[in-house]
Amino acid sequence: MPVGLPKSIKLTRDEFLEENIFGFVEATVRSPSSLTKEGYVGLLPIKFQGRLICPVGQFTGWFFSEELRFALDNGYQLISIKQAYQFQRGDNAFYDIIQQLNKMKIKAQENNQPTIRNISKLLMNSMYGRFGMHTENIHHKIVNTKQLTDIANHFSILGEIPLGNFVLVTYTLKESTTQLGSQQSQNLISLLEGSPSNTNVAIAAAVTSYSRMIINQYKLDALALGLEIYYSDTDSLVLNGALPENYCNSAALGKFKLEHKFTEGIFIMPKVYYLLTEEGKEINKCKGFSGKLNRSQYLDLLEGKTLDLRVTKWIRSLKNHSIQIHRDTPYQIKPTLNKRNKIYDSLGKWVNTTPIILP
Repeated sequence: MPVGLPKSIKLTRDEFLEENIFGFVEATVRSPSSLTKEGYVGLLPIKFQGRLICPVGQFTGWFFSEELRFALDNGYQLISIKQAYQFQRGDNAFYDIIQQLNKMKIKAQENNQPTIRNISKLLMNSMYGRFGMHTENIHHKIVNTKQLTDIANHFSILGEIPLGNFVLVTYTLKESTTQLGSQQSQNLISLLEGSPSNTNVAIAAAVTSYSRMIINQYKLDALALGLEIYYSDTDSLVLNGALPENYCNSAALGKFKLEHKFTEGIFIMPKVYYLLTEEGKEINKCKGFSGKLNRSQYLDLLEGKTLDLRVTKWIRSLKNHSIQIHRDTPYQIKPTLNKRNKIYDSLGKWVNTTPIILP
């Protein structure tokens, strides 16, 4: 993992290829053709028009050094490097806690303790996200009435909880205050920004990069075995055949667990799909919608139709100390796929996808 303070360095293409530089680089690369399995999968992500894509062609982006090397080992070409930040290499930074949580999960599963199992799994899967969280400059303080008035003059009050003669107040800088440019406002900004936020974007970025490398290697292996990829997410693959047995072990970190064998699948977009298992069980996934769609609705989405639904929404306001329930609220599901291009057969049926091609 990237640890310590980053160091801005001058780095040439040849130096990166010859030396073991560890960190993040802004580089221009050229991918293999989309007709190759490496180009078809897409091994390097960039931000493009507000979304994260893995294109083919020549493009520039910020890449984690290890993910860039993974791509270079699989046919990508490094054209140039504009700038780079070097980090110390922290070996096994989270090894002990991840191993402990994994043992806790396995033991809880064996002892039929679903709550403990889910907590340990949640901590393992979600903990790294805390390092990449955008933390607002928010403070919490117990104050008296006079102190509360002083705070209200300079800060935006987000919440108050009475504690007898005192108040637990949550506050942040007013937007107008940050734009004044006065010495007073600069002092306020310094006061808030000086507080520790317990975040480390470099670690979060490295974790996601390592995760992509692992899942992408599985994709490449599946394609090399002649399998077709119907759907993939952060830690899952849906294929038209089985992976080798040594790829699957539900108790081992980094291995797959065979979840289902299915006879029908309808895949619309990320986290929106329908499966019918060999046992006749229906599995419905639809991100953002609390209800369940039926098979015909998934088929409508597959044809490009928009679903008009009704949902119940809960709106929480810390400032007003309220929770509002809005029942029967209109809700639309639109079948949008903007990270890859769709491929249609001669009858106009959507049969595959291909990466977005950049010049």
